[in-house]
Amino acid sequence: MNERYPLCSQLITENAIPEFDNLYLDMNGIIHNCSLPNDTDAHFRLSEDKIFLAIFNYIDHLFLKIRPQKVFFMAIDGVAPRAKMNQQRSRRFRTAKDAADARQKAISKGEELPEEEQFDRNCITPGTPFMKRLSAQLEYFISKKITEDSNWRNVQVVLSGHEVPGEGEHKIMEYIRLSKAQQNYNPNTRHCLYGLDADLIMLGLLSHEPHFALLREEVTFGKTNKKKGGIDTQNFFLMHLSLLREYLDLEFNSMAETLPFVYDLERVIDDFVLMCLFVGNDFLPHLPNLHIAEGALSLLFKIYKKLLPTLGGYFQDSGVLDPKRVEAMFHELAEVVEHEAFEAEVNDIKYIGGKMAELLIVSSSGPDRKGKHRQGMRMGKAVEHASEIVMTRTQKNLYDQIKEFVLERGEVLHFPPTLNSNERNFVKKITAAIGVQNDTQISEDGTKNVFINFDEDEDEEDIESQEARSRVLRKYDQAQVVENVIENEKVRAENAKNLYEDRLEQWKRDYYREKPELVHEVDIRQMVFKYVEGLQWVLFYYYRGVSSWSWFYPYHYAPKISDLVRLDEFKTPFELGTPFKPYEQLMGVLPEASKAHIPRAYWDLITMESSPIADFYPRDFELDMNGKKQDWEAIVKIPFIDQDRLLKAMKTKEHLLTEEEVERNSTGESAVFMRDDNLTAAYPSPLPNVFPEIGECKAKRSVFHLPVIEGVASLRKGLCASAMKGADSQFGFPSMDTIKHTGNLGFHGVTVFQAPSRGETMVVNTVNRFEEINPEALALSKIGKRVYVGWPFLKEGVVASISDEMFKYEIQIQGKNKVVIKTPHKKTFDTWRKRADKIETMYSKRFGVVIGDIEFTAQVLLLKGLRREMNGALVKDFCKPGDEQDFAIQTIVDTVKHPDTRTKEEPPRPLHEDFPLESQVFFLGHGHYGCPAQVIAHADNALALRVLIPNGQQGEPNFGHDIVKALAAKSVYLPSFVVNKKVGISALILSKLTSSLHVVYRATDRRVNLGLNLKFEGKKQKVLGYTRKTDSGWEFSQKAVDLLQEYKTLFPEFIAGLERRSREDFYIAEELYPGGNSTEMIKRIEDWLKKSRVRDFERVDLDAEQLDKARGMPGTYLRDTIVELEKAADKYIESRTGMKHVIVKNLGRHTMLKPSHAATFLPDQTFKLGDRVVFVQDSGTVPIAAKGTVVGIDRLEIEVVFDDRFMSGMDLSGRCSMHRGMTVGPQSILNLSNPQCNQKPVPSASTAAPAAPVRPKMTPTAIQSKKPAHQDDKPAGWDIMGVVPIPDSQKPKNGVPGNRSHKVPAGTGSSSSSQPARHHPEQGRVNQSLGFHPRPRPVPQIAARPAPGPNGAPGPDEISALLLGLLHNKIPADIAPMMMCHPVNGIHGVPPPNMAPVLPAAGTPAASLLQQLRQPDQGSPGGPNPQGAQRHPRPPNAHNHYGQGHHPRQQVNHRGRGHQNAWQNSRPVHESNQQAVQSPQSQPQGPSNQGGQSQPRTNNHSGGNEGGRRRGRGRGRGESKISGGGAPPATVV
Repeated sequence: MNERYPLCSQLITENAIPEFDNLYLDMNGIIHNCSLPNDTDAHFRLSEDKIFLAIFNYIDHLFLKIRPQKVFFMAIDGVAPRAKMNQQRSRRFRTAKDAADARQKAISKGEELPEEEQFDRNCITPGTPFMKRLSAQLEYFISKKITEDSNWRNVQVVLSGHEVPGEGEHKIMEYIRLSKAQQNYNPNTRHCLYGLDADLIMLGLLSHEPHFALLREEVTFGKTNKKKGGIDTQNFFLMHLSLLREYLDLEFNSMAETLPFVYDLERVIDDFVLMCLFVGNDFLPHLPNLHIAEGALSLLFKIYKKLLPTLGGYFQDSGVLDPKRVEAMFHELAEVVEHEAFEAEVNDIKYIGGKMAELLIVSSSGPDRKGKHRQGMRMGKAVEHASEIVMTRTQKNLYDQIKEFVLERGEVLHFPPTLNSNERNFVKKITAAIGVQNDTQISEDGTKNVFINFDEDEDEEDIESQEARSRVLRKYDQAQVVENVIENEKVRAENAKNLYEDRLEQWKRDYYREKPELVHEVDIRQMVFKYVEGLQWVLFYYYRGVSSWSWFYPYHYAPKISDLVRLDEFKTPFELGTPFKPYEQLMGVLPEASKAHIPRAYWDLITMESSPIADFYPRDFELDMNGKKQDWEAIVKIPFIDQDRLLKAMKTKEHLLTEEEVERNSTGESAVFMRDDNLTAAYPSPLPNVFPEIGECKAKRSVFHLPVIEGVASLRKGLCASAMKGADSQFGFPSMDTIKHTGNLGFHGVTVFQAPSRGETMVVNTVNRFEEINPEALALSKIGKRVYVGWPFLKEGVVASISDEMFKYEIQIQGKNKVVIKTPHKKTFDTWRKRADKIETMYSKRFGVVIGDIEFTAQVLLLKGLRREMNGALVKDFCKPGDEQDFAIQTIVDTVKHPDTRTKEEPPRPLHEDFPLESQVFFLGHGHYGCPAQVIAHADNALALRVLIPNGQQGEPNFGHDIVKALAAKSVYLPSFVVNKKVGISALILSKLTSSLHVVYRATDRRVNLGLNLKFEGKKQKVLGYTRKTDSGWEFSQKAVDLLQEYKTLFPEFIAGLERRSREDFYIAEELYPGGNSTEMIKRIEDWLKKSRVRDFERVDLDAEQLDKARGMPGTYLRDTIVELEKAADKYIESRTGMKHVIVKNLGRHTMLKPSHAATFLPDQTFKLGDRVVFVQDSGTVPIAAKGTVVGIDRLEIEVVFDDRFMSGMDLSGRCSMHRGMTVGPQSILNLSNPQCNQKPVPSASTAAPAAPVRPKMTPTAIQSKKPAHQDDKPAGWDIMGVVPIPDSQKPKNGVPGNRSHKVPAGTGSSSSSQPARHHPEQGRVNQSLGFHPRPRPVPQIAARPAPGPNGAPGPDEISALLLGLLHNKIPADIAPMMMCHPVNGIHGVPPPNMAPVLPAAGTPAASLLQQLRQPDQGSPGGPNPQGAQRHPRPPNAHNHYGQGHHPRQQVNHRGRGHQNAWQNSRPVHESNQQAVQSPQSQPQGPSNQGGQSQPRTNNHSGGNEGGRRRGRGRGRGESKISGGGAPPATVV
């Protein structure tokens, strides 16, 4: 499908997934992948609990990718119809045989196998104990996710388990079919179906739903360097059936003008589904010699287009077969397929006869169905023993083309369709002799197109094969060339025709005798009837559901196509019947090796020779490839089950079943789960020692009933009337119709599975509507506009500029006019052309789309998603300038009918709506940044939080950074020039050796890569632990140096040869070793490279960082660094002394983070190895509020080792302990080591300052937990937040926080003044490059010498003075710890306990200013500063913020009010610029505490008279209103 219709599949990326209403999982594929991912490894073992956990993680990963909005339907295979049991039986017998063979092979090699039994995948069958346990685990998992994961809360979750009869995918399709039949059905419901079966494509198409996509994993072949990281690193693709529908329309709409009836795409799709049945499905074998890999579908489509206009109607009508029309298809098909197969298989028929024909190898037949030649006449042997080879001149020309292709090792060689059968046979014979693949495709007009190519698995380094090929070519070079071989060919033609027909009939009789073992015509006719009956049964099953539970096709093979005649004689009535019971199916499909999954009562029926059904369980059986190429496609020739005999035998053993076994043998019903917040009961763990109990389970389980209809007539046929399709489709569902285009079939060589395709492709040609446009006019019409790019998978973006080969066009605003500015490219025009050609090639070779010559490209800033502003507004977040991407102008779409509703911008919501009471949030204030909290009260535009903080600790530990620093000290990287000298090689050879280094054999043209592959300049990749790239160039670790030195020591002659020819692009092996031993020496280098396993080194992006994974011995990894980190985290947790709650009031929205806002609030954080982080989303696999340490950074993914184990945790590919690691997105974690989110909102009209702000108070209500310290900081689902008692005086009353007087703790300072402190707007903005935003400080004027703090640390006044001197400039990093950790910097003024003093580093600006503060005053050398004298430790050019001057970044309005900036307004403001300002420790921290009574509070934000008179200056005694509003500053009591 990817070859013929390449646009259908889309690689899933973060911002390129449509929104889906319903997600359906065909669960059996997931269960198989998670239970035994490597079934060929006899040593592989996986415990059952790990299997369950892997299944949970897989489900959760798929859910998180798709995020269904309405229904999540998980369907496990129940008891299947009898027709499917044939295939199930074959697969399970084959599975048991393969497992036994793998085990025996390992034993024969002397390998020691694990003692525990390997997991038997055959237990994944309805009715087994494993499936019963799995159902219980899945119900637990669903309940846990609905309780804890916000993404699951509003979704209806349906689980159809193994106890519900029916195949998983067909239970899903039945739900879709019955839902579609309802009157209130939405015809534009968006469906996503996950599954691995190819039949899902057919099922999705016949649903006739335009918004339907299939989700599946990426399939790759050959060697890959993909990082092995489990499900998190697995690529997924969406197959869009919307595009497949359009492809089918392009394929068949050419018939519209010739059809005598109305062309209907929906009916054509139905016929397409029928034709796909002919090549085989789960219920019927493929027709003989009809294989998809050999162009069967192309042939079927050609015949269909030819026949349909002559038949008077379509082949079927919503599942009802028209036998006469289908018979016409079979007749045409037989004329091509059977005759071609007959000619290929019967090679003893000579059309041209005579002795010369025997000499002409070209005229003998091709290989038989198994790919071997009969009578030992393989080409190689024939050529070896032929004393003379004769060729015609035409054949000589063909041979010359083939030889040239082989020597140049081209990709594919197509021959003209004019070749006759002799010439085609010649090509087949000679390519077989030299070991080159050949194939034949039937084009649209019926001609046969022969082409050849190399086997993609061919080892180019196989010297023996290359030499054998050369010997064959030399013999053909000496062949005799004649003008005319046969003069009487016409005379012999008639005799050959008669002989041909006789042999054809004999060939068919041989087939029936050898394959299905039928001799009599009546038996063959019965086989034909059963096949036609099967076609009708399958169509009914697809369109209506099961028409008969007991029907099955009783043959391993299909009849010959030419025998499918007189089909209208057959009648196909079906009786519905009842499905098997689970044990009846188990006895029907499982082999003896899997009897452990069957109740012991039935074992004798399987193992005893005297059993009446012993013949059902053969220990050995035959495998027949039957024309297929893959082993898994082979026919397993085991006897079919006789239903009556089976049930009769089982009846005699039923009384021996236990009560539990009887219960397991019954059928059940599907379950539906919905969230109910009123539920409080606990959900016990099904595996108490593995999975935790769900404390208060909020999932309500009910019986799920399918929608009801009134008979088959109620089912809707075709496309719903109001369904949107094409360019009108909903956003995210791609359509080629958004750009005008045409389509035509051709051999385009699109890339499929990393290789050029050999079959036909529907090539799409787009229409360029910008061909004659002027570049200036194009720039004016596009630049600055929002457009959609990436056709047909549209993404929104903004055009930043337009380019052509010579210029870049941009827009400037000059006055009221837009002016186009064109700038010549800095680099040559070749650079632009290369980028344009890359776009054109990508469309052509990847998607089979011809977009034409690219004259203009648009540089577009793509939409990343929504960004939440600090004021709560949601705005579109586009890439930053400099991150533009190039798109061909002809692929840009201006508008779409249905924009993406998920990226709709929204204004700020009121605070009480955005953060309702009892909302769970994370506190973003300083001191306890990132602590979980709960909203407990609202007051105007502010609110109060209850914050959960650890006892006796302040800030996060720094063990992660310490370990990283220690590792960095050990991991020394050397620049290239140093490595050159150490190894003793030139810079150029160093560059080549550490990259790819190709050496070519002149004799055979074989090419080998002898480079170490440690750096990849073009791909911008490095190898972890070996290389890195800095601004100064590439650097190499000691391990890389050791590898280079070993290379040079072992192969000095090779290195010397490279040095002699250092300037060459590639090297000739014979020139590097002139002594003649080049083959042997280079083979030694290859062996050493394989032993060193350099090809297995992990490649990552240049900016990726990762702890550990240091390579020791080959195949092993050292985990010392992360083990040390885990131990440090464990020690940190054990040292905690419990948790407590504090109340913080008068907070704005910028001081808190809601979990549901994380995705739009946190995407721009930066991280470093060793950073401490906390998981802040209430969805996903990681528990909310879990803390950990960053150990890896790779593009948009962060690897974290968490402090505690959790159920879904991983081991990061063996780098950390199991259940502690996880790869997460940067938007899901908060960086605690480098706070970056405590900014104030941007002023807007929607955020106004409250008229009467309430001074907040923070109550450090120390509540010592009775639990162990390591448990207290893990709030289970936030429950710990709601159970801590708060005094009545602090409880909210009518939505207003209660007041409580609280004495200032000792050591924080006191004041006799009753004057309440006031606040002022901050006076500057911290340099963003620091990555943190500390709380602003007032700009004080020091009345006396500032007093130092304890142990020489800066005192409070000194801190203020330092800030005064430094805030006007960039705050250096050395002052950050001092600002964050000093006692005056607790949560809004509360000193953190046991905080050690912090000194600025010596030699820094902070240290210099501190020393300056402590120098004697210039007016009094050596003595103290005179009492009352003022000191101003700030730069001379810094203006007094309370005088006429103001900071350059401080905007002052006409009333003298300072606009808010990005800082939190959180400190007391000073009375006026005339008064000496009290230090933070001596200022009142809230109302006076005299008598324990609260003092009245004054609203100072309304603007006083004095403040109003001081225009252009700071506030006076009466504070002016803060422009832009925002929450009032938080204070503490």
